[in-house]
Amino acid sequence: MNTNPSPNVVQKGKIHRNSFWQSLRTIPQARLAWLWLLIGFLLLPFSAWQNVIPLAAWLAPVFLLRFERTCNRPRLIGPLIIVAFAGSILFDWRHGPGDTLSSIIGISTSLARGLLYMLPYLADLRIGARLGTWARWLVFPLAFTCMDWAASLLRSITTHGSPAYSQYPVLPLIQVISITGMWGVTFLLAWFASTVNACWEGSFHWQAMRGKLAVFVSVLVAVFVYGGLRLGLTRGHISAAPVRTAKVATVTNETIFEPLNSMNLGTFYQAGDSERAAIRQKFQAVNDLLFDRMENALKAGAQIVVTQETGGLVLEEDKPRLLEQVSALASQYQAYLDITLWVFSRTQRLPYIHNQTFLIEPTGQVAWTYDKTHPVFGSEGFIVFAGSGKLPILATPYGRMSTAICNDLNFPALLRQAGLNNVDILFAPFNDQPDISIQDPAEAVFRTIENGVTTIRAAGRGLSMIIDPEGRVLASQDYFATNSHLLVATLPIHSQRTIYSRIGNLFVYLCIAGLALLTIEALLRKKSALPVVIQQPANLLKNDHAE
Repeated sequence: MNTNPSPNVVQKGKIHRNSFWQSLRTIPQARLAWLWLLIGFLLLPFSAWQNVIPLAAWLAPVFLLRFERTCNRPRLIGPLIIVAFAGSILFDWRHGPGDTLSSIIGISTSLARGLLYMLPYLADLRIGARLGTWARWLVFPLAFTCMDWAASLLRSITTHGSPAYSQYPVLPLIQVISITGMWGVTFLLAWFASTVNACWEGSFHWQAMRGKLAVFVSVLVAVFVYGGLRLGLTRGHISAAPVRTAKVATVTNETIFEPLNSMNLGTFYQAGDSERAAIRQKFQAVNDLLFDRMENALKAGAQIVVTQETGGLVLEEDKPRLLEQVSALASQYQAYLDITLWVFSRTQRLPYIHNQTFLIEPTGQVAWTYDKTHPVFGSEGFIVFAGSGKLPILATPYGRMSTAICNDLNFPALLRQAGLNNVDILFAPFNDQPDISIQDPAEAVFRTIENGVTTIRAAGRGLSMIIDPEGRVLASQDYFATNSHLLVATLPIHSQRTIYSRIGNLFVYLCIAGLALLTIEALLRKKSALPVVIQQPANLLKNDHAE
């Protein structure tokens, strides 16, 4: 029996496939470019911040890059991509603080991030277009990774909004950040866009795309295999060998907003004795509730208790008495208490608030006082003192402990101190902005994996989490879905030394070097006068002619 398909069937398959691309090419590419822009614009709001869909972060740059390569109005490419990114950020922040200053800062930082993310598309247009197809294939991912890293260096932008964070639910994928930092995920997202566009320009014909596709898929598979092995080996190690455990608790406090909303934080530094005395009573009510919840956690057997950022409020002159109360609790229950306070100092100028966390040992001694290194640009920047930028480290029977506060976790270089100092447990007090309550937990997961620590995240207006060194969430509590505001869990304590904590941003520096070399090569070449079009392989054209 002849099992080969009939020539007519093969011929029909070819006709169907080829007619599709022929019909696609009958639509002017300049017209289709606006469709690709629209699709990319609609996907962007789901690639970061809130309402995150991990797949959207892979697809959005595919269509924006297609728009850049087929648009016949090059002067509009940059401004429109800026608007696309800035618009998506503002859409996610639409329920944020409504005051004028916050709105101005939000618009400015959104435009700034849009400007940075526009540059890789211009690099592909101006540099990549002068290169061969293999060299151009790397320009966009190299440039996007460099710009994502550059944004992290700016206090007003930070890593907040990086598309890499969209992948935090995909644990096997994000294990690669233990080697490359978060920039490895950024590179893969952008490289996927460049790979799809390279296939697109070859009409998705196998002979035209097999080389680049094989390389990309091989790297992606290797990343997932590494991630799976890392997750599996550590889980097996924990189950096979006894590990230290500790009963830990997070405490949140929803009452802090009542006194804060009744104050003018921009002018309270000028308050006299009578005004400070009046607010003292409101602060006391907030702190009493915090102490009650801390003691409830201790009665439940917690050996380590961590409060949210601004879990309590205190005037500077009242701070010694409050810390004495915390010390008494720590001594009574023989526990480590990490309490984070806003301390209102006496001064006649800004800033005047210390956003501080205090670790009290079971002996009742204050082991550390840490000031938040990176107050949030805008909302805290004018009124809160910035810390020294050195994370505290304490050796304890439960391992080496350290801490960083909220926005500090947007700065990988700062948190790398924890990895370099072999920290086992990181305390991470947060007070989330509800509109970005997905983004902030992702940051905690990323810093945890990068440095191989166990993280206790106590979050007001967000998700309190206990995270193991591979990014698995061992326990969590939604601030808005609880009445107790108390999370208690038994934590297996282990840490993992990571390559990233030792080599830092070496991957980024290699991307910078690679982009510089490609830029030099492009400058040495003559600029092609031919427009970028979808090219069809020669053998496919030959088949079309024969048919």
